[in-house]
Amino acid sequence: MRYISLVLLFFSFITISNSQIDISQARSMALGETVTIEGVATNGGELGIIRYLQDASGAVAVYPGSGSVGDFPGDVKRGDIVQVTGELKEFNGLLEVDPVMSYTIMSSNNPLPDPIDGTPNDLAEDNEAKLMTIPGVKFDNGGGVFSVGNFTFSSETESGEIYVRSNHPLLGTEVPLATIDLTGIVSQFNSIYQLLPRGTEDIIVKDNFFLTSSPQQSNISKDGFTVSWETNTEANAIVRYGTTDALGEEVVDNTMSTSHSIDLSGLDAGEFYFIEVASNNGTSEVTSTQKYFATASESTGEIRVYFNHDVDGSFSNGHYPNGNSGLIAENAIIDLIDNAQTSIDMSIYNINRDRIVNALETAHNRGIVVRYIADDDTANLALSDPRPSFPIIRGNVNGLMHNKFMIVDAESINDSWIMSGSMNLTQQNIVNDYNNMILIQDVALAKAYTIEFEEMWGTDGPNPGIFNVKFSSDKRDNTPHHFLINDILVESYFSPTDNTTIAISNNLANADNDIQFSLLTFTNNELGTAIANAYNRGIDIRGVIDNINDQGGEYPFLSNIGVNVTPDNTTTQTHHKYCIIDANDSSSDPTLVTGSHNWSGGAETRNDENTLIFHDETLVNLYLQEFEARWCEVQGSANCTTSNNNVEVLNGITHNIFPNPTSDELQIALESETSTDLSFSILTLEGRVIQSNIKRNVQGNVQFDMDLSIFPAGNYILQIGADNQRVNEIIQIIK
Repeated sequence: MRYISLVLLFFSFITISNSQIDISQARSMALGETVTIEGVATNGGELGIIRYLQDASGAVAVYPGSGSVGDFPGDVKRGDIVQVTGELKEFNGLLEVDPVMSYTIMSSNNPLPDPIDGTPNDLAEDNEAKLMTIPGVKFDNGGGVFSVGNFTFSSETESGEIYVRSNHPLLGTEVPLATIDLTGIVSQFNSIYQLLPRGTEDIIVKDNFFLTSSPQQSNISKDGFTVSWETNTEANAIVRYGTTDALGEEVVDNTMSTSHSIDLSGLDAGEFYFIEVASNNGTSEVTSTQKYFATASESTGEIRVYFNHDVDGSFSNGHYPNGNSGLIAENAIIDLIDNAQTSIDMSIYNINRDRIVNALETAHNRGIVVRYIADDDTANLALSDPRPSFPIIRGNVNGLMHNKFMIVDAESINDSWIMSGSMNLTQQNIVNDYNNMILIQDVALAKAYTIEFEEMWGTDGPNPGIFNVKFSSDKRDNTPHHFLINDILVESYFSPTDNTTIAISNNLANADNDIQFSLLTFTNNELGTAIANAYNRGIDIRGVIDNINDQGGEYPFLSNIGVNVTPDNTTTQTHHKYCIIDANDSSSDPTLVTGSHNWSGGAETRNDENTLIFHDETLVNLYLQEFEARWCEVQGSANCTTSNNNVEVLNGITHNIFPNPTSDELQIALESETSTDLSFSILTLEGRVIQSNIKRNVQGNVQFDMDLSIFPAGNYILQIGADNQRVNEIIQIIK
């Protein structure tokens, strides 16, 4: 499918002298020739602006590209007989009439030609643009859902593929598990022939008995979960499961029903199980494809949230972020690295912060297994000159290795952590651009992220398996998607394999009251439609988009229909990729979406990305505090209320600093319950230490003075440290 701007040229008169010929004759003519043909349109807008015309002799694609007249895609509907004059052109192997120089709709609501019967091997040049039906089709990933992209199938011993475009009627519907007759239009993309179904009417189930839904997981606990599915007729219920794809365990419920549900218990905490469901109606048995489900772990489930700018604490429900500065977030990363016991895996799009790489180098030198994946086209300046001693690989050649995640001690119940969010580890992203970071202590989630990491790494060993690395669409959907972490339902998805856009869309569709989003870019049509649908059913929506002029952006569309969306007109880039749902309705299901996944086609179909969706009121409120601060700023208000309230503390120590701002001296008042050595450092906003002092055996109520007279005016960070804890305060020096 081509993605170019459509330019419509309107003429008061056009004179075309070409006489009409059969489509088969037109197909035999040289590229660049002007032809006039007539045929019935076998598709409408479900395939985009292209139309396929077919007559008794053949079929051809008609594309209203640059230089075309009128509103061809708006005027021509399925079943219209259309006369078209245009130039023969080839696009990615597909013969097209483009541009459309003139067209006339001769009649409408005509019957379509009968599809020709074929097999996957008949998806070839001789049948290009024709309607075809292939009987006895089984999809390779039955039980999943249709998303934008290619889906392979087999019929007898042959195989083929379909392509589903953006805004297609099949999006979000389940890929059939049953045997079907599949109808569509034969098309081509770069010598690969595809069948293009037009909707659910092109998928006809032929089995008498089949599963109508894939297995679904619910009621997750440390020792089990519920598995549910449905069949088209009454049958019994069977769940086969195990920790390998060989399964080995089975539970049977002989109750005859079309709705099936089996509770599994006695499972291990924080473990992943392969699940296969089956049903028998007394004469035959149908079986699902295998799914991967997780039990809840014994981990603490602690979740920490960081922003790199102040938030609006007046919207707090009693909770505050763990940090509101880039340095606090960076220190949290370094603390995890410094305290790692066995392993550190990082998959980061870009890094130029030497502090973090130096911490990784130190960890590597003390025996921690450090593995690092970077994007192959970004500078990653901190990974060169000199190159670190820990192993590094770079990907992906088909898109961006756009992840921003870290895994620490993945196998440890209490020490495993994962880092996610929107923040690249660069000066710009940590200090300047608006970003968020989230840390989760959960061994099950860490194991899922490790599966994704090692798929890109090519092995489970310390050094990369160069010949087995997989990026982009070469990866598989092979991790659990639902976790229970400290009683919070968490969804996890990796792109481009896991249908992330559909997961986000489904959560947007569940909004009852309000939606807020803060995005770098918004070009994904499906998510634009999901926001529009929510707006049309009365949901209160506000959104901030930074790159409003990106090609194919959703900003004009949403703004024109009345959605309250605004560009980020501040001097600071909004680099977030988060959305909060029902933040103002605690009785609903407050939901947070965050991660590296931009709301774009590239993130969905090409890039390596990670996304987390949290169903939790407290986390949603933390992000609401951030959103309200940014929303006020982009409105141009001079009265925005922001604060650096956070929950960063030194255990057993309270402190107060004054005056702030100050011109030359800062006073620090402390109260320490026990005798403690404290460090006091002044850092630049970039994290460079420019002054440091240590006070020994601090106990009780004490006060220290720091001479700041030598520093020029500006903002700095005061960092107070005790043992492995740190607290940071922004201070302002005025002259």
